[in-house]
Amino acid sequence: MFRQFLRMQFLSPLTVSRIVAFLPQFARVFWRLMMDSRVPILPKMVPVLAFLLMLTPPALELDFIPLVGELDWILVAVIALKLFIWLCPPDVVREHVSRIAHGE
Repeated sequence: MFRQFLRMQFLSPLTVSRIVAFLPQFARVFWRLMMDSRVPILPKMVPVLAFLLMLTPPALELDFIPLVGELDWILVAVIALKLFIWLCPPDVVREHVSRIAHGE
């Protein structure tokens, strides 16, 4: 998907539907990792700081430009959440992903 984005190709409707279908599970993994005491404070600060970044005046000014205002929110959110998952301990992430996959 990222390769398609770099090549400036549009995502197919099937790819978009898979991403949308995956969002509830990703939200559950994110919430569980934020509440897990085994995850250090540094990874937990990444989404908080990204949210605070979006409340700065330059970011709020971009919201008045159609499409650009929405794209910067999406881009910062995706990067922050990916960085959050990447900074979390891999064994803890795997544990939460497997529990969600098994319906717990």
